[in-house]
Amino acid sequence: MAIEAVYLTLLTKAVQLLRQRTGDNRRLTALALGYPDLLVPEANLMQILGPQIMQNLPQRADAAQIWRWHGLQGATDPLYDSLAVLDRLGLDVTVIDIVAARGNERIVDLNEPLPDDLRNRFDIVIDTGTCEHCFNVGVAFRNACEAVGQNGFLIHAAPLNRYNHGFWSFNPTIYPDYFGDNGFRLHYISGIECNLAEGFSAFPVEMTRRFGKAQDNAALYVLAERLEIRPQVWPVQHKYRT
Repeated sequence: MAIEAVYLTLLTKAVQLLRQRTGDNRRLTALALGYPDLLVPEANLMQILGPQIMQNLPQRADAAQIWRWHGLQGATDPLYDSLAVLDRLGLDVTVIDIVAARGNERIVDLNEPLPDDLRNRFDIVIDTGTCEHCFNVGVAFRNACEAVGQNGFLIHAAPLNRYNHGFWSFNPTIYPDYFGDNGFRLHYISGIECNLAEGFSAFPVEMTRRFGKAQDNAALYVLAERLEIRPQVWPVQHKYRT
């Protein structure tokens, strides 16, 4: 799982929206679905975060190994510790995963219902691309949504056509269909052409209508706010409702 520049921009936007609403600088709670490696070049990090947050940030000693894991064997940029960055943004983060990949995860299987102590409580849920790796994908996505507290945000990324990246690919209709039935407001959705070596670029997608070939190696990036806590229901796809 990884945070890159587009995702980090959405994350900082969610933090800003929460700060504007509360009018204070209280610590925010966040749930990360997997430890999110911070794959953002140093210059871009400085642009997004600013020098105050970047000052004396700890770097990961296993940077070369992590770059290789993400397919960037020749990368030489430093890798900053994701939890340290999120801490500087004012987030207290709980990390869950099916394995202890980075050593600080709580073991939770998202194929199964979410543990009660993780429901309806987080200001931000960070899903940089986890649900598609869970075979029980509907339950995994519902778990991500159920973890969000009142007026909290889900920042979600999922493959649109990244073949064999995970078990599943997502279609844009999932979001208005699911969110509309479950008390969420969709703030942002975009197709994103994903290339860690050359950068990411956005392109528009149709929400519910069929559309032609998307950009290669594309993902969907979503920012949604939970307006109402209520029992989650399985939606009927938009085109079958009328």
